[in-house]
Amino acid sequence: MNVPIILALGAIVVVAAVMVMTREKDPQQRATALQRTGAAVMAVFTVLAGVFIAGYALQDPGGNTGLLITAAWLLPMLILAVAAWFWPAPTAPLLLALTASFIAACVWLAFDPAALREFISENGPIIAVSVVALSFPAAVLGLKRAALAGWMLVALGALPLLITVIGRSGPVASLAAASVVPLIAGIAYVVSARMAPGSTTAGNQRAAAA
Repeated sequence: MNVPIILALGAIVVVAAVMVMTREKDPQQRATALQRTGAAVMAVFTVLAGVFIAGYALQDPGGNTGLLITAAWLLPMLILAVAAWFWPAPTAPLLLALTASFIAACVWLAFDPAALREFISENGPIIAVSVVALSFPAAVLGLKRAALAGWMLVALGALPLLITVIGRSGPVASLAAASVVPLIAGIAYVVSARMAPGSTTAGNQRAAAA
C-alpha cells in the first residue's frame, strides 16, 4: 500500500469517526466539529510533510542552500496561515489569487513537460511543495470561511494532480501524496458549510453576538 492511499484512508477514517460521534448533535455543532477535524488533519499532515520536505532539502543540496530552500516555502506558508487566522477578510482574496495563479502555472507547464521535468530535476518536487504551502493557510482560513477555503482545498488537491496526469508533465507519486489530504479536508469544509448555511464557525457567531 503506497503513501497516498495510506494518507487518504487515514484522513477518511478520522473524518468519518467525527461524523459518527457527532451524529446526535445539531447541525451547527456538527459543522464546527467537522471544520476543526479538517484543520487538525491538515495541521498533522503539514507537519509530517514539512519534516519530510525539509529533511530532503537538507540532504540534497544540503547546507545553507537547503536551509534557504526550506525557508523559501515555509516562511510564506506560516505568514499566510497567521494572516488567515487574524485577518481572514483581506487574506481570503489573496489566497484565492495565489491558488488560481498556481493552477494556471500548472496548466502552462503542462504544455512544456520537458522543461518542467528539467526544472523539477534541478529544484525538486516544486508542485507538490506548493500544494502543501498553499493548503495549510487555506485550512486555517477554513476555520473562518469554511466554504471558500473548502473549495480552494478541493482545487489544490485535485486540479494540479489531474493536470499533471493528463499532461504527463511531471512525477505523480509525490504530487499525489501531497494532494490527497488537502482534497479530503476541503471536502470536509464544504460539507460543514452546507450543514450550517449562512454561517461559518461558532467562533464567528460569538464574535458577531458580542
